[in-house]
Amino acid sequence: MVRCKRTYLRVAAVCVGALYLIYIFGMLEKTSRIVRTDAKDLNGTSNTSLHICPMFSPYLKGLRKLNLDSCVMDECKIGDKLRNIALENCNMGYCSNLDCKIASCSGETGSPSVTYTNQSKHNITECEETDISFSGHHHALLGQFGGHWKPSHCQPLRRIAIIIPFRDRHENLCVLLKNLIPVLTAQLNEFRIFVVEQVDESSFNKGRLMNIGFLEATKMFNFDCVIFHDVDLLPENDQNIYQCTDQPRHLSVAVDTHNYKLMYQYLVGGVLAFRPRHFRLVNGYSNEFWGWGGEDDDMAVRIVYSGLKITRPSAETARYTMAYHTRSKKWAKRYILLRKSKERMRTDGLRNVPYHIVSVHLYTFYTKFEVLFNRSKY
Repeated sequence: MVRCKRTYLRVAAVCVGALYLIYIFGMLEKTSRIVRTDAKDLNGTSNTSLHICPMFSPYLKGLRKLNLDSCVMDECKIGDKLRNIALENCNMGYCSNLDCKIASCSGETGSPSVTYTNQSKHNITECEETDISFSGHHHALLGQFGGHWKPSHCQPLRRIAIIIPFRDRHENLCVLLKNLIPVLTAQLNEFRIFVVEQVDESSFNKGRLMNIGFLEATKMFNFDCVIFHDVDLLPENDQNIYQCTDQPRHLSVAVDTHNYKLMYQYLVGGVLAFRPRHFRLVNGYSNEFWGWGGEDDDMAVRIVYSGLKITRPSAETARYTMAYHTRSKKWAKRYILLRKSKERMRTDGLRNVPYHIVSVHLYTFYTKFEVLFNRSKY
C-alpha cells in the first residue's frame, strides 16, 4: 500500500511538472508572437532581424563643420514674406549627397505634400540608409512626420524627446535643426523634436514652455530621455552623446561666447537632459520667471534639494556655438524668486503649469505646439 502511494505521488509530480512546462512554453510562444508583432515597423516589414545599435555609432566624426547659412523653416504658409533669407523647401528638406530632395510642399495645415526629384544616382532607400542626414524620405515612406526619426538598420538604444522653447527666432530654429539633426541621426538615436511656441504678448516664459513641452510630448511619444534645448545653441561635436544617465546631465558645458569654459558650478542652462522620473521628481521648471534669466538657476536648486546631482561630459567634447540673436532684457525680479527656490519647488512647477494649447502642427522636422498663457489671468 505504501509503495503504491509513493508511486502515485511520483506520477502526480511528473504530471504537474509536465503541465507547468507546457504552460511555460506556451507563454514563451505567446510572448514571442507579441514581440514579433511589435517589431513590425510602419510599412509592415519585420524588424526581428535587426541588431541593437552600438552605443557609439561608427558615423561619429567628432568636431563637425557648422552650417551657419541663414534660413527659416518654410511651414508651407510663410511664402515670400521674408526676403533675402533662404526658404528651405518644405521644412528644410535635403539629403547629404544632394541626389535626393523634397521638391514641393502645399497646404496650410502643416501636412506636407512630398515629391522626390533628382534621384538619378541614388534611390530613396540608399539615401535613407546613410543614417547621417535627415532628408525626410524615411518619414514619407513610413508615414512618419512631426520630427520623429529612428535608424532603419538597427534598434536604437535611446528614445529621446527634444524640447525647444521658442518665440520669434525663426532663423535660429532653422540653423539649429540643420546642425542638430545630423548629430542626432549620426548617434543612431530614436528621437522626436518638439517646438513649443509662446504666441501671446506677455513676456517670454521659458520655464512654462519647457513644462508644457514635456507634458504634451508624453501624450505623443514614448521616450526614456527628455532634453531641453535652447534654440540658439549649436552642437559642434557629435561625440557629445545626446542621452540620459542615472542623474540629470548638463550637455552644453563649453560655449564659444564663454571662451569654452563652464561659467559656474551650478550652471544648467542651455542643453539639459533628464530621465522623465527625475524631471517629475524636481517638479519641472518654475512657472514664475518672466523674460530672460533665472529659471535655469532655479532648476539647479531643485536638482540639488531633490537629492540628485548635476553631471556633465568633458568640456573638450561638450562644445557649442551660440547663434547670433538680439539679447532679451533680464527680468529684474529674478533674484527675489531665487532666494525662495527651495520653498517654492513643490508648489510651483510641472504639476500646476497653466496653459492653453492653441494648435498643434506636425511638420516634417518637428512637432509644434502653439501655446497661450496670459500673465494677467494668473
